[in-house]
Amino acid sequence: MKSIFIKDRNFFALSEPVCAAIGNFDGVHLGHQKLIEESKKHGYKSAVLTFYPHPSVFLKKIPNYPLVTPLEQKTDIISKLGVDYLIVVEFDDELASMSKEEFIDNLKIMNIKACVCGYDFKFAKHASGNISDLKEVFEFYEVKKYVYDDVRVSTTYIRELLFSGNVCEASKFLGRNYSIRGQVNYGSQNGRVIGFPTANIDYKNYFLPGGGVYFVNVKHDDKLYLGMANIGHNPTFNYVDKSRLEVNIFDFDEDIYDDTVEVIFIERIRSEMKFDGVESLIEQLKTDKKKCLELKDKNIQK
Repeated sequence: MKSIFIKDRNFFALSEPVCAAIGNFDGVHLGHQKLIEESKKHGYKSAVLTFYPHPSVFLKKIPNYPLVTPLEQKTDIISKLGVDYLIVVEFDDELASMSKEEFIDNLKIMNIKACVCGYDFKFAKHASGNISDLKEVFEFYEVKKYVYDDVRVSTTYIRELLFSGNVCEASKFLGRNYSIRGQVNYGSQNGRVIGFPTANIDYKNYFLPGGGVYFVNVKHDDKLYLGMANIGHNPTFNYVDKSRLEVNIFDFDEDIYDDTVEVIFIERIRSEMKFDGVESLIEQLKTDKKKCLELKDKNIQK
């Protein structure tokens, strides 16, 4: 797959005509995958056209808008789907102010001959453009809403599941286990003192699942390890305002500070709790680890 970044609205022609699936594709969930598969069926090279940063950064004025799949991970997932081109268009105030006619003209400049979009796709200033406008200019292939287990699959719904801690259900609609990549940073070191050392993960602008303890796999240097992750504010010791993602990797004793790991969420064990003291915390962590080990053979979709 060839990746192309369109910056400062410098649109240019690809060397060959393409059929482009267009959208934000945050999550690259099962519904998104249907769009991408459709782009490969119509006699052109296939392409995915997406935007960076997420339009909500400008349209909703959320500077660190949390993402199910930040750009690097989104790129990796899409590349595994057999797409010829990934076109990432820089989204800024000027692009947000572009008329629908200008947006369509830029698609034509890029040598896009056919488009694939979801039934509710909108574009251009004030969301004035829709699929009817694209149908007038391009070969157009509309993908109806994707329903799985009687639920319409959407990034919004997946976010709701993650927020509630239901990573199992979220993973079903993603078609893979939800995961977060991040650098290991120094934390408070409290876990090491009580026999449960943790790696403090810088999750940047990933969408963080709801607070609690999770059975996870941890990928480091292409190796998978069992572990348990805690998401929350450390209510028992050293309360922090911003939620932390900390991982205790089982049977692992390496110095991985500054390394990047991937935390793969399998199942939530319990909600976050405040304990009376260190002994009750240690006993609960032992129970949590036992529950995780009982789940160690649970299928991983990653």
